[in-house]
Amino acid sequence: MTLKNQFNIKTLVFDLGGVYFTPGSYLAIEKIKEIYDIENQNLLIDIFSDLPNSEGNLIRKGLITIEEFEERLFLKMNIQNKDKDHIRYIWFGSYCLHYGIEKIIKELRKNYRLVVFSGNIRERVEYLNKKCEFLKYFDDAVFSYDYHKNKDDTEFYKELINHIDCNPSEAILIDDEKKNIQLARSLGFNGIHFYYTEKLIKDLKKFNINLNI
Repeated sequence: MTLKNQFNIKTLVFDLGGVYFTPGSYLAIEKIKEIYDIENQNLLIDIFSDLPNSEGNLIRKGLITIEEFEERLFLKMNIQNKDKDHIRYIWFGSYCLHYGIEKIIKELRKNYRLVVFSGNIRERVEYLNKKCEFLKYFDDAVFSYDYHKNKDDTEFYKELINHIDCNPSEAILIDDEKKNIQLARSLGFNGIHFYYTEKLIKDLKKFNINLNI
């Protein structure tokens, strides 16, 4: 059986942090740790993470505001309130476009429906979109803060199904976390584990998606 007969991909679903952008939270944690001489790095990681009940997970679900997140961060890390905006933009500004990703997206959108699927923060998305204008390349976006669900929740992936305009077997989720791809596959999606853009191009070819770049 040829790949052409085996796959009929209509929609490509992209994660943001770790796929479209570099995983900026890791870099931000290192910067904040150094600037404020924070010794307990593990606590800092826990705050920014998307682990259940962490501040990072709550803000991604839209269950606390960015101001509430910062207040909890300042209290736990003993950081002065006057540095609020400074820390926010260290965090948001640590996300950068992955090499070549925009070119890949521009080519894919000629023939496929493109959807963002992201556990993210409203203010960060607004900041990055103002900086890079990336949302204009996508047909739809499914954000955790709009549905109060994150990628550890099967219901969030079921919500994604309402936005792909095809069967899950005709869509590919591209994510940098294996656990997210596994959950999507359990609902019938195809999956690509993202490492870097050159490998993404090779992995797309396995689904008979060839890029003219």
